[in-house]
Amino acid sequence: MFNKTKLMLGVVSASIVSINIAAADYKCPYESDYFSEGDPISTSITFKVYGENDETQYKIYWLDYQGNRVFCKHLFAGDTYRQQTALTHPWVVTAPIPGGGEDCIDIYYAHAGGRTITLD
Repeated sequence: MFNKTKLMLGVVSASIVSINIAAADYKCPYESDYFSEGDPISTSITFKVYGENDETQYKIYWLDYQGNRVFCKHLFAGDTYRQQTALTHPWVVTAPIPGGGEDCIDIYYAHAGGRTITLD
């Protein structure tokens, strides 16, 4: 009986590890190092999506003061999204993965005077 219990625990542990690895795939590399900081310098960041393919799509997230993603906008081909922000606020862009999940495109910051990010 002891051996069967040990074997079953091993299977459960392997399942938990694979779930955690899959969840980690949705984050950008080093995303846990990014978070918004207070900054009195206001600016803007604009995201433009080029292309004519109806399947082209992106999600825009702001990383809050604790580094959590806050969903802001779902963009499709031809869309433009302008957002007031601060120089020290990071923005994450993702694209859907066929079958579920999201792939990190990159993490962006605005520039003084504004910044436009072109996605295609």
